[in-house]
Amino acid sequence: MKKTFTINISGTVFHIEEDAFEKLQVYLQSLKDYFATQSGGQEILDDIELRIAELLQEKMAEGQEAVTAEWVDEIMHRMGNPEDFTDQEQPENAGTRPQPKGEKTKKRLYRDDENRVLGGVCSGMSAYFDIDPVFLRILFVLLIFLGVGVSAIVYLILWIVVPKAQTTTQRLEMRGEEATITNIQKTIQEEASEVKKSFSKINDSEAVRKGKGLINKAGRGFGRFVHRFTGEQETQQ
Repeated sequence: MKKTFTINISGTVFHIEEDAFEKLQVYLQSLKDYFATQSGGQEILDDIELRIAELLQEKMAEGQEAVTAEWVDEIMHRMGNPEDFTDQEQPENAGTRPQPKGEKTKKRLYRDDENRVLGGVCSGMSAYFDIDPVFLRILFVLLIFLGVGVSAIVYLILWIVVPKAQTTTQRLEMRGEEATITNIQKTIQEEASEVKKSFSKINDSEAVRKGKGLINKAGRGFGRFVHRFTGEQETQQ
């Protein structure tokens, strides 16, 4: 009988054998050390731990009561190790990082809330079928205007039935990609970059510049009013 521990991974409690616990602890520490200085490191770590918890839950569903060292080895093989691409940090080698050998992931249909116009149905279907989301949106609109009202009903049903891709793993599954360390890191950093670009575009837009100008003008006007009012008060005294 092996000694077991109780651990919490991403909010899920597991019973784990001692040798598996030691191996998993070393693995998680190596990930923390690697991502400590990476952009979005904590978010990447959180998603990696969530994925590990999901994989362990899948194994637990097979009837085993405690996590074994073999499971940890399998997870490490699927997810990858930091040392697999530590030497590939130079920009010129960024596109040649070795990918860990993982199982092929079947695509899953999700609603893509990040690229949605309404409910993210068309953008999710476009990722699943590898077609342009604009084509699907135009198709749905044309069918509605042509009097095929069932298309609107179908869209509403899909909106209700198809789950939204909320986690990084789900967004990768939507594209048929394995949720490895490399893919999780790449996805999160690309999303962060897109957010920065969007904010930069908004900040540099004509409307924002005009808005800032009006705010500054109003601030100067208010300042003059306060100065004049306080000056008049001092004169009366």
